[in-house]
Amino acid sequence: MRPENESDDQPRSFIERARRAQIVRAAVETIAEVGFAKASFARIAARAGISAGLISYHFAGKDELIGQVAADIKEAMDRAIGERAAGAGSYLAALRAVIGGFVHYCAEHRAEMYALREIAANGGPVEQDDAVGQLAGMLRDGQEHGEFREFSPRLMALTLNAALEAVPRELYSRADTDAAAYADELASTFERAVRREGLRRRG
Repeated sequence: MRPENESDDQPRSFIERARRAQIVRAAVETIAEVGFAKASFARIAARAGISAGLISYHFAGKDELIGQVAADIKEAMDRAIGERAAGAGSYLAALRAVIGGFVHYCAEHRAEMYALREIAANGGPVEQDDAVGQLAGMLRDGQEHGEFREFSPRLMALTLNAALEAVPRELYSRADTDAAAYADELASTFERAVRREGLRRRG
């Protein structure tokens, strides 16, 4: 266990941060390889080349470790997708950027995204409602600006979120998948689903 006088609010040393990052990475790779249920401290420790006791020193339990894994992956993913969508000149372009950005991020970080999917599927700390809410908000804004047709933003967001949730498994299980073609096809499918009739695509 961590020393009692060490709180989460105190700054960690470089060595501590590096060790925690090593453990998180080993957890990601273990979950991606054997699944969430079989990703024990012993397996994670073996992959990291350390003792299980050392994991317990840095993380109070599996829940804390898994929470850190999910938080790290989601933070990096949100930042990458946000940067990709930041320069969009329309809501349609932003929608395509979000969808394309997610697919490409999954392709570039297959183990991380498959691990996140495993965590979510097993009741881990992944806020699906938050993702649906953000998508619904963007769709609603697109409607208010006249780019999107009338539909239920939440229903469309749930549908889009379900399609995005299928991406990590497809890319992880089929290494030869053309991510660029996948991203374009998925984005085009939802563009056709939401675009107001007669509206041309704008950048």
